[in-house]
Formats: sequence, structure tokens, C-alpha cells
Amino acid sequence: MAYQCPRCGDPVSRKYSSTAQIAGGLVGGLLVAAFGSFGCKKCGKIPRSEFPSEVQTRMMLGSLALLAGVVVLFVAVVGLLVVLRG
Repeated sequence: MAYQCPRCGDPVSRKYSSTAQIAGGLVGGLLVAAFGSFGCKKCGKIPRSEFPSEVQTRMMLGSLALLAGVVVLFVAVVGLLVVLRG
């Protein structure tokens, strides 16, 4: 799901934070990825407002899907811990 840079046309990707992933684990890393910025290798950080509205909508849907994944992962881990302690 690569988006095109509105400035140069190259692919952009989500910017991940290794610090957040270390501090928050997998859930923290996914949350940062879901709501983090997008960047192009040539142009650097690209604000969402520079993308066309249909691309912004797809970006938001992708962020919501990542957020849903975080919730499912969290519930699964808590459920596993409850079962193992039970």
C-alpha cells in the first residue's frame, strides 16, 4: 500500500519510531505507525494535507485498520494471560 509523493511522484512510506517500539513494544510501535507521519526518501516528511483527498481517506482507513489490529492484539494477549493464570 505505497502512496505516491505529491511533490516528486516517488513512493512514500510510514515513518516508524524505533524508540517508541522499544518503549511500548509491539503495541506501541503499531500505534506510532498508525498515527505517524509519511515520508519520501527524496523530499523528507510529507504532511497529510499535501496529499489528494482520496489518498488522505485511504491513509485514514489504513490507520484505523492498524488501530483495530492493536486492539485485537492487546485483547488476545490479555486473554492468553488470563487463560495461563487460570
